[in-house]
Amino acid sequence: MFKKYGLNHLSLQLMELLWSVDKPLTYEEIATLVKSRWGERWKIRKLKSCLVDLQEAGAVIADENTAVRTYCAACTKGGFVDNWKKEQIKNYLNEPSRLYGIFPTTGKLSEQDIEELRKLL
Repeated sequence: MFKKYGLNHLSLQLMELLWSVDKPLTYEEIATLVKSRWGERWKIRKLKSCLVDLQEAGAVIADENTAVRTYCAACTKGGFVDNWKKEQIKNYLNEPSRLYGIFPTTGKLSEQDIEELRKLL
């Protein structure tokens, strides 16, 4: 399965759409944009579940304080990618043996190396 920044293909397309607009959108506005940009290939029935999944993941904010619920990206694309990278580093730091394949080393990172990587976060 295609994954980029931890998002599947449909979620990434939807996030790219939300990042490209400067205002919150209603579900109907999102559906209209999706149809106009990606046509029938993008299954509208998956839109609602995709929005819910992104909301649960903290990538999308739903504002229910308006007459009609609106959706927007929780942060910029750059901020999202930075947060994803930090999460990946934290995952690797929790399992230092996973870092060995990333860095050209003699086979083992010292505790000092691991601590310096933690400080970068």
